[in-house]
Amino acid sequence: MTNQPTHSHKKVHAFLKKHPMGVLSTASKDGTPWGAAVYYISDESFNCYFVTRVETFKYKNMDINPVAALTVADNKMQTTVQLVGKIAKVPVHDYMQLFFDKFAKLRPEDDYHWAPPLEKIHKGNYMALKLAPLHLQYADYSQTKRDVQADYIETIIVR
Repeated sequence: MTNQPTHSHKKVHAFLKKHPMGVLSTASKDGTPWGAAVYYISDESFNCYFVTRVETFKYKNMDINPVAALTVADNKMQTTVQLVGKIAKVPVHDYMQLFFDKFAKLRPEDDYHWAPPLEKIHKGNYMALKLAPLHLQYADYSQTKRDVQADYIETIIVR
């Protein structure tokens, strides 16, 4: 990734900020896939942060195999962001700034009754996690291209 944000980087940041929910895909020890919808926040390096209970399939899978994929889509815009990366636990001292402040800002503009997901937490042991991307791609299928060989997928990060 370059030090200077490109137009594509800015476009992907804006897309991720506008779409705070995605499907996190993990795999168990025997390779059985599992997908779970998660609210996340992302930073300028495309790291994605989320919270989950340690009793869930996704957490158990990530504890065994700390690699996951996140897919974020907008049906109306026909646009997706897909990323694959390493999962790491977020240190306790970073919880407040990363989660409580930023998740509270996810409220949709037209929904004054919406509460951040952290206000709806059930009993259980929770862990804050970070998905650091190794590969990230952006696809925009909203525009028709004349060239049948044209690629709608743009690679943003490859590590």
